[in-house]
Amino acid sequence: PTARMFSRADDRAERERLRSPAGRRRAPGDPEVLELDGMPDAWFYRSRVRGRSRIFVYLHSRGADPREACRRFSDVVTRFGWLVCPVGPGHRGGGRYVWNNNATLARRYSVAAMDALGRRFARRVRWTDNVIMGFSEGAFVAMQTGLFEPTRFSRWVIFAAHDGYIDMNRELYPAARRALRKVYLITGAHDAIVEHTRRANTLMRRERLGRVEMRILPGAAHELPPQFDAEVRRALRFVTR
Repeated sequence: PTARMFSRADDRAERERLRSPAGRRRAPGDPEVLELDGMPDAWFYRSRVRGRSRIFVYLHSRGADPREACRRFSDVVTRFGWLVCPVGPGHRGGGRYVWNNNATLARRYSVAAMDALGRRFARRVRWTDNVIMGFSEGAFVAMQTGLFEPTRFSRWVIFAAHDGYIDMNRELYPAARRALRKVYLITGAHDAIVEHTRRANTLMRRERLGRVEMRILPGAAHELPPQFDAEVRRALRFVTR
C-alpha cells in the first residue's frame, strides 16, 4: 500500500502527543524528542563523551520503527557521540515509517535535526566532520545525503550499500573527494545486493571518495549485523579513528 504522508491528521496527533507532558515522560532507555518545524520530529540520545563530540545520524530502513531503531543503536553510539534518528515522511501505521525513496527529504530532515541539536547543545556538538549511517532504504538516502553534504558528513557507516545509490550523482564526486574521510560498508554475505556492495567499495576506492573499508558478514542476509554491538563498535572505531 502507498505510504501516508506525515502531514495527515493522525500523524499530527501523534506529534502533539509526543510533545505533550505525558508524551515527554520517558521510560529508562527511551530516546528524547528533538522538535523540528514542518517535518517529523526526530529521536535522539545524548553523547556520553565529554566536551564537543560528533553527531551520528541514523536513517532507518523501509517500514522500520525509528524509535526502536534508535534505541537499538543507542548503547554503542553514545560512547562515541550524539545519536540522532530522523523519521521518514511516509507513515505505515504502528509507528513504522518509510523514506519513499526521497533522498532530498532525507537530506533536509538530517540537516534540520543536526541544526536543531546544535542550537540546543551549542557547546557540545560538532558542526562538521560528523557521521551518516543508514540501512537498506536508509542506506539509499544516507549515501546520497553524504554526497550532497560531505563536509557535514565526512564519515559514513552504511549497512547494505549499493553502488547505484551514488553512481547517479557523479557530478558531486569532486567536492566529496575533497571532504570525505572514512567510509565503512557492511553487508551480509547472503544479502541479494552483496555484489553491489562490492561494486560500491570498488567505485569509491577508484574515485578516492574517502578511505573505504568493506566488511562482508558470513551467514548474514539483508539485516543489521547479528553480532550487533561488536560489529557496530568495530565500524565506529574505524570511521572515528
